[in-house]
Amino acid sequence: MNTVKFSLSRIGSENLHYFESDTDSRIQLVFVPGGLNPELWRQQLRYFSRNFKTASYRPTVSFRDLEGEKEALKNILEKDGFENVVLVSHIFGNSLVQEFEEHENVVSTVLTGPRRRFNNIPKNKLIKFMMRISSVPKIAKKMFFAEKTEYKVVKEFVERFERPDMNDFRSFLEDYSVSRPEKSSLAIHAEEDRFSSMEFAEELMPNISLSVLENAGTFCFFEKPQDYNKALLDFLQVLEDHLESEEIIELKEKNHSLMDFAGEDKTKGSIDKGQKETLEKKIKV
Repeated sequence: MNTVKFSLSRIGSENLHYFESDTDSRIQLVFVPGGLNPELWRQQLRYFSRNFKTASYRPTVSFRDLEGEKEALKNILEKDGFENVVLVSHIFGNSLVQEFEEHENVVSTVLTGPRRRFNNIPKNKLIKFMMRISSVPKIAKKMFFAEKTEYKVVKEFVERFERPDMNDFRSFLEDYSVSRPEKSSLAIHAEEDRFSSMEFAEELMPNISLSVLENAGTFCFFEKPQDYNKALLDFLQVLEDHLESEEIIELKEKNHSLMDFAGEDKTKGSIDKGQKETLEKKIKV
């Protein structure tokens, strides 16, 4: 898959700029924009669409604040074909994905650049930096990328970055809160991320797997896509094995119950030989 195209699609109760791969997989991935344009996830969407049903989205102009993204994500999670969803976000959307951790179709979350809150960072200053990324690339380099990152990577990011509405972006910082996950999750921490905290990431254990990326900053998924994708893929493979084991256990329990029920057949007194052999084969799956 060489291209990632977002088209205006009706998803649930609203229209979204939406991308979804046609790949069938046990696990589905949704890359959350977190107040920014989802094209920044382009490398991940291309890579993971090879083996996973992969989706990303952006609400229409009037609904791009936190509440708008939340409603959009809810509609996607209730869409047919999304049953074992892993929600992936960058630092500004981490709080949003955690709100959906208990959704029946969500099996895990991936937090990029975990931090507890934004209370101790002057929000107006951070917003000002975000508003100026596209016009002053040096700000992007200084604030959001590692020291050794090549300028051409920063330039590509700036070209793909669409400046968000100031009030929309502010809504993702207000009441932002990340806590210890209840389900097995992944945290990806970049060593030169000026806004996340390694100490806080360690506090999220034991339900969090922690991966640390060297020579990377806040937008490490764009800056070091190969390292980022490997960390995510390793986690997904472990999660997929776990889901497969659970499905086998569930099937065995179901078939054992079926045999118990059939063995108590009051009409025949017991199941016949052919039925017994068929059930035993299913239990050994």
